[in-house]
Amino acid sequence: MKPLFSIIIPLFNSSATLPFLLDSIVLQHYRNFELVFIDGASTDNTLDMLADFERVNNNLAIVIHSRPDKGIYDAMNRGIERASGEWLYFIGSDDRFCDGDVLRVIKSETAKGDADLIYGNVEGISSKTRYVYDSEAKVLSHGIHHQSVFYRCSLFDDLGKYNLSYSSAADFDFTLKVFLNDKYKIRYINKDIVYYGESGFSASNFDYKFFSGHYRLLALHDVIGRTENPAKCLSDSIYCCYYLAQQKKDIFIAWRNLIFYLLRIRSGSIYFRTTTFLNMLKRTIRRPLNDLGVNQ
Repeated sequence: MKPLFSIIIPLFNSSATLPFLLDSIVLQHYRNFELVFIDGASTDNTLDMLADFERVNNNLAIVIHSRPDKGIYDAMNRGIERASGEWLYFIGSDDRFCDGDVLRVIKSETAKGDADLIYGNVEGISSKTRYVYDSEAKVLSHGIHHQSVFYRCSLFDDLGKYNLSYSSAADFDFTLKVFLNDKYKIRYINKDIVYYGESGFSASNFDYKFFSGHYRLLALHDVIGRTENPAKCLSDSIYCCYYLAQQKKDIFIAWRNLIFYLLRIRSGSIYFRTTTFLNMLKRTIRRPLNDLGVNQ
């Protein structure tokens, strides 16, 4: 029988946190799922733990694939290629389901047949911060933790996989592609899905490349007025353009985005446009701060 859910789990040297995740999976009341473990060639005992888990839980459909990768989104893309479920769900090795009823609740939502993306809430394990993105404005402004999202597998056929050029916001990029396309149906449910680990790569690395074009993407789809704070979104995107220019990273993309802001933002004064352009030019010409021996 084809699984309803494919739970895709990127891993790398995850032995310290993996048992908590595995326990939360075993406790799920709904069982029509497969587990797709995508390991980045771990050097600790992660693979031994997975082998033991597979042996003890031989009633579960389990795929284990291990090889060096190019980061979490490369691992997630490899998981998509190996998944056979109708719905795909991505969870980190340092995350865990909030309770044993998560998959049963999502299964009942999928049975309604009118959604392509279903999402709920998450809570940080360490901070206890609860993230509730219960409005379009919140999602457009901040994105959604991918640990709270269940995707119909056909979305990846339509929209492609995760963009590996984004270091930590490829999931936000993909989610926006869904939200910005009227053909897809989206449903929020007020259900806590996962406690997520806050020490992962995405939690500690800001994706300046993606956010330099965040405002541009929303403006091109004519939804910038539906964000929580359009002015802040623009300011943040311009700052990211500055950062990329100063660090000599993705300069072409940074300038493309900045020129869009200068030419297309009608509310900007001549002073704003002039100073913004000159600030960008100054940062482009300067050597990176770390080359000058200055700590950022």
